[in-house]
Amino acid sequence: MRKALSYLLAVGLLTGAATVHGGTGHAAAAEGKLQIRDFAGDNEYVMSDGSMWTMVDGYRLVHTPGHVAQVSLESEVEFDGTGVTQDGKRIEWNIAQAPHTVNAADSGFKQAAGPYWLKTDGSVWTREGRVDSLDDVAFIGYGKRKLGALTRGGDILIENPNEYGAFKKMGTAPNAEAVRAIAVFDEKVALRYDGGEVVVYELSNFDDDGRILPVTVARDAVHIAYAPGDPTDILLVARQDGTVWRTGDYQDRWRLTEQAAGLSGIVKTVPMPDSERFYAMRSDGSWVRYDKGTVSDIEAPSVSRLDVTVSNAKPYVGDVLTVDILKTYTNGAKLKAPAAEASIRIEKPHLLRLQKDGTLKAAGVGETDVTVVSGGASKTVRISASLRNNLKDAKQTNGVVYVPAQSVLRALGGTVSVSGSSLEAKVGDTALSLKAGDANAKLNGRSIRVKNAPLADKAGMLIPASLLTEAFGAKVQWDGKWKQAVVQFGAAKMTIVSAETAGLVKKAAQGSLAKFIGRSYWVNSFQEWERFSKVTITDVVPDDTGSFVFVFKTGAGRTLKSYPMNSSFASALLTDGEYFLNYDPYKKYKWPESVWKQIKAGQVSRGMTKEQVQFAWGSPSGKSVTSANGKTIETWVYGNLDTVAFVNGKATFVMT
Repeated sequence: MRKALSYLLAVGLLTGAATVHGGTGHAAAAEGKLQIRDFAGDNEYVMSDGSMWTMVDGYRLVHTPGHVAQVSLESEVEFDGTGVTQDGKRIEWNIAQAPHTVNAADSGFKQAAGPYWLKTDGSVWTREGRVDSLDDVAFIGYGKRKLGALTRGGDILIENPNEYGAFKKMGTAPNAEAVRAIAVFDEKVALRYDGGEVVVYELSNFDDDGRILPVTVARDAVHIAYAPGDPTDILLVARQDGTVWRTGDYQDRWRLTEQAAGLSGIVKTVPMPDSERFYAMRSDGSWVRYDKGTVSDIEAPSVSRLDVTVSNAKPYVGDVLTVDILKTYTNGAKLKAPAAEASIRIEKPHLLRLQKDGTLKAAGVGETDVTVVSGGASKTVRISASLRNNLKDAKQTNGVVYVPAQSVLRALGGTVSVSGSSLEAKVGDTALSLKAGDANAKLNGRSIRVKNAPLADKAGMLIPASLLTEAFGAKVQWDGKWKQAVVQFGAAKMTIVSAETAGLVKKAAQGSLAKFIGRSYWVNSFQEWERFSKVTITDVVPDDTGSFVFVFKTGAGRTLKSYPMNSSFASALLTDGEYFLNYDPYKKYKWPESVWKQIKAGQVSRGMTKEQVQFAWGSPSGKSVTSANGKTIETWVYGNLDTVAFVNGKATFVMT
């Protein structure tokens, strides 16, 4: 039973967010926080941990965990791209899909360029398969719908515009093994050598014999990238002195004619979308955005706020709690985070145990703070665990309240060992040594004297309830009406009944509960019984702890019993509709069998009514209603942050 509308959602190979905002890139680099490793678009970038942000559907930012090593735009459309992972797998993404592997069985890829991937063996691949006309390739590049390549032997190749699938040889690069990168755009291929020399080959630049003439553009480059320009496409060159220069127009296209003002310490550029607007990476790993002379720092997305919800902040001992985490990023994204991947610190681990799957199990009565740390942000919630069923054998003697030592101390999440009339207990960091009939005791190794000595009883050692206050800070009260002790730690509590309690409770409560005998109900959600089956109450049986068990009979004559519960909960169980219905839902709601099947499976889909969603997931934690264009829009949000949005009463959006 569950779950509301968030404007930015998440997914999970590689999970969501928006446009990168200005910030303090230098500070992020200096503090060792996650940084942006590479850009493939305004909203597509790789982080230093190998995860990746992309935009889906044109408005949803998605953050995908992974190990991405390199990325490339597939075309001029920024929402489509390709890449390779650190372990040599291919990835791709588009406007409808987050980054995902392409044929996961394939590996050995080292570079992506547009819709192409290069393998370490020198072969070039597309989604459809190997490019037969290319072999022994060292580098590939892609720009303006053209693929270029440099072979290990030095051949410089460009797609033949007149013959599909064929490549023209533009020349042979001398000292090809010293080439460290290539840039390709339209009919141009630029090579960058390890010493910084940049040599450009262009199909339209040839001598009288038709040989393409290589032109040296720079001798101190650390990075090159082509960008569209008007009237001439531009080569951006990041130089060894940290400056960025552009080639000029026409005949100046082979000369660095203009420095991009305001940039220093630059080691890489990513044109977006042209030479007047691009991203630039500093030597410290931080990034800036250059926009027609204006330089602004880029802040890598980080978690600015953490919201944590627990399925039940006031559980009973033995209950398993789910932890739901919502991270809000500095770029506006709101993403769910798996609890198993977060750091969860429990103040008092004897009260609450962290499971391998990230769930929490209540192990003792009391209150403890739980601090969740994820993405560098933290949030603390308080859990108050109570005891569902009452303990036995409390008594009041001469005005002194006594409780059973073993069962009470174990209920507090402690361990107990008994030897004769002596008892040793450890509850969290507190150690206690007691002996029946002896007022001398030890608390954390320190000798103390209790006002009233523990008693030897047929039920075992009884200790004065005041000791729970002194040793553990409990608040203890004797309930004279029901002859029982109530032990509390804030909102957490347990009740220890006396031998008189059951008779008192039965006498007081049987009258109000007896009215339910003979009534029929239909199961909504209770003890995993068959949903919507008809059951009839045949008896209400009290036990010796003051609790009650409902006895039901099914239509087939089978007897079912509820777990023991106190009288107030027993009444609520049958009247609030959460557990049992007082009407036949099949007669009231004449829905198709397919809908009932979905409801029983706890599934919600678009087109469902609010009644159907409530049957499937239960009541939401919160609701909001608004109107627009004559339509009523209602949003339901559940405790685990699952969401359903209704338009005029019909579910139109479901987020789990």
